[in-house]
Amino acid sequence: MNMNKILLTILSFSISLNLFGQTQIDVNEPEYIGEVISIQNNGETIIPLEKKSSKIKTKAGASMYLTGIGKVKSKINIEGNTSPVVLKANEPLTFIVKSFDNKSDPLSIISLIKFETTKKERKSELSSLGTFSGSSKNNQNHIEYKAKKYKDSSYELHVDSLAVGEYGIIVSNPSAASNSNLIIACFSVQN
Repeated sequence: MNMNKILLTILSFSISLNLFGQTQIDVNEPEYIGEVISIQNNGETIIPLEKKSSKIKTKAGASMYLTGIGKVKSKINIEGNTSPVVLKANEPLTFIVKSFDNKSDPLSIISLIKFETTKKERKSELSSLGTFSGSSKNNQNHIEYKAKKYKDSSYELHVDSLAVGEYGIIVSNPSAASNSNLIIACFSVQN
């Protein structure tokens, strides 16, 4: 009888360790700040996201030129209407995002955005400044995520699921003098 209890205890302990081990991700951090990898199958599949240089275009409405009252909008534009990196729609997603360190609140430096697409490009509103409405920054196409520290200078991001579309992850660097050459980690979500 005691032998059965011992075997049952050992069996349950090994099952618990196996289940716990499946929730832990242990992959190397991306090499450079702003690089992002997608982790799938509990770390068995690692997919580097596409890195694209963006153009930031600022445009004022006609009323701003005529009367000095109106809005000025800045948009991120990326060449190509889709990313070659494809992730599955309506499934939980995990990303490892390399930052300059992981001491900041990730919500203040990492943005996950959805792009609008045209035949030639992907674009998203970065900021808007109105004469009477004030300013807004990157909130129109922002996607919520959960994050925690990962190793030395990265964050582990979790998203419950994303609808079909084009997305990007932006890592801002507060110590950089300017973000004129903004690199975005891009991916496509498809069924």
